[in-house]
Amino acid sequence: MLELELRISAREALDECGRRGLVIRSERELAGHPGSRHWHLRMPDRSGTLELSESQSRVWVKVPPLRNGGWASDLARQLSAL
Repeated sequence: MLELELRISAREALDECGRRGLVIRSERELAGHPGSRHWHLRMPDRSGTLELSESQSRVWVKVPPLRNGGWASDLARQLSAL
């Protein structure tokens, strides 16, 4: 599992993902983290999922095994460099 911390806000990360053509497939609260937010983002018509999470002042992205789709790990690294 690739997991990287972000130095930008969740809103900034979502905006950047939108500029790159990603869409939000789901949004929910993380289990065990009251008040948190967790999004699954996908490229239309492509496999792969980027997970974006925010809890308290922490923002991070994850790419689960077998969900890279040839783009998600690269994008996660690009977001962590911002």
